[in-house]
Amino acid sequence: MPHPIVLLHGWACSAAYWKPLADQLSAGGRHVVAADLPGYGSDLRAGFDWTVENAAATLAEQFGGGPAHWVGHSLGGSIAATIAARFPRAAASLTLVGMVPVAPSAATVDKLSRLFSGDSSDPEADLAAGEELLGAWFRGGTEPQGDDRETFLAAFREHPAVVRQSLQAGVTGAAPKVADQVRAPTLVVTGTRDPTRPPAAVADFLATHPSWRHTSVQNAGHMVHWEQPAACAEAVLRHVESAENS
Repeated sequence: MPHPIVLLHGWACSAAYWKPLADQLSAGGRHVVAADLPGYGSDLRAGFDWTVENAAATLAEQFGGGPAHWVGHSLGGSIAATIAARFPRAAASLTLVGMVPVAPSAATVDKLSRLFSGDSSDPEADLAAGEELLGAWFRGGTEPQGDDRETFLAAFREHPAVVRQSLQAGVTGAAPKVADQVRAPTLVVTGTRDPTRPPAAVADFLATHPSWRHTSVQNAGHMVHWEQPAACAEAVLRHVESAENS
């Protein structure tokens, strides 16, 4: 039986934003699970320290340690890569969406630090910060409206404390040696308009990891899986099928 595809969302996002891609992957005959990162849909365990390593261990345990195709966007990519590195038997393949395991651009870090420093005490300010981030996430593209827009703002309304707790993990990403420890077949999918990891940074990283595949999607920003789900799904399906047949 084919391994499931597990989708891990990014910082301050919701698993619901995977729906366009998940629908495409399901139509391709795959079993797809859009998972919540710790605290983004259920209460955090008592004493949980929100780090990439702890989130990776929690999710690997949640899925029983059996092989899965891990697909992670942004912070979810750091977690998926860490699962592949720390729990190699759990990873049939790895796909990183909108990222490579390097720190986000300095402009991105500065913006996040400015918007989300300190404790949350003003829900309206958090929501306004979320609105500002949408402009960066959909840089040069069409921002979602109506119910779709709420999909991208839900975490700022519903989980403001967790958004802040996981911010440092989102900014620092995976540990420096994680990428070199990944043995699973790996694909990187990026949008040409994504400012969080500019094309030059992606190219520099991939030059040191020549076995990793790369798909660059035109007319997409950081939310490449939402903006261009068909192109993203085609790349993911080709990758997971190759991993299963190798």
